Amino acid sequence: MTVAQGCTSVRKGRVAVIAGAYAATQLIVMAGRADDWWNSPRRSFHFASTPSLNNQQDGLQHAWIGYQVSQISAFAWDSTCVGYVKAGWLGALTGVAIGLPKEIIDGFHGQGFSIRQFLWNAAGSTLPALHRAVPDSRSVLYKFFYWPSREYLDKGPEDFVPQLDTDYAGMRFFLAYNPGQLPNGPGKWPPWLGVAIGHSVPYWVTQPPIDEWYFTLDLNARGLPIRAQWWPTVAAIIDQFHIPLPGFRLRGGQIHFGLF
Repeated sequence: MTVAQGCTSVRKGRVAVIAGAYAATQLIVMAGRADDWWNSPRRSFHFASTPSLNNQQDGLQHAWIGYQVSQISAFAWDSTCVGYVKAGWLGALTGVAIGLPKEIIDGFHGQGFSIRQFLWNAAGSTLPALHRAVPDSRSVLYKFFYWPSREYLDKGPEDFVPQLDTDYAGMRFFLAYNPGQLPNGPGKWPPWLGVAIGHSVPYWVTQPPIDEWYFTLDLNARGLPIRAQWWPTVAAIIDQFHIPLPGFRLRGGQIHFGLF
């Protein structure tokens, strides 16, 4: 609101800064990971035909990256005075675009352009824009939890995978429903409590992966009765992550109760 009050027109200088930050980020990341990503000979452009090797954990990771980039970019677009909802959609486009150059270059190497991963990225990038355009959608959050897996901790020095960013067995992705984020409040439901469904795999390198599904309670930090001026910012950061709470895990037809 403070930004909007000082706006009379689109601030083109700040648009240029965002474009420059995007370009610089792409160049730095590609330069740092080129040897890992594109170590196969060049070939004609083609699409990836192999399915996910980790039961879509890599796709969920692409969605998480898009989700985060979309949110951060929307705040940057706010400063350009394009409007609250439009900034959200420009943030979503930035989230989609952040992974597009890599996918295009993948298309000229052994990996191929992955439509599957591109769609996951687009889905994650769209949710923050919906939060701005459709207030009721703010009750749905995409959350992440990580704890290093045995595959990563027991990896020998000669092993290539998993690296930290490909430790899919240590990653859990949750779609949380938090009534406390509804515009009119959660009613009689505790404003700090939600529910979540999550997915992971216990392994994917040492053994063929199997699905792990989680059905748990979820903490809505923004619903906690803390009135400090700094709390909304801290709570918004906390709400990007799933804190283990009582719930159920379904793995290989067996149900386990615990903190997940």
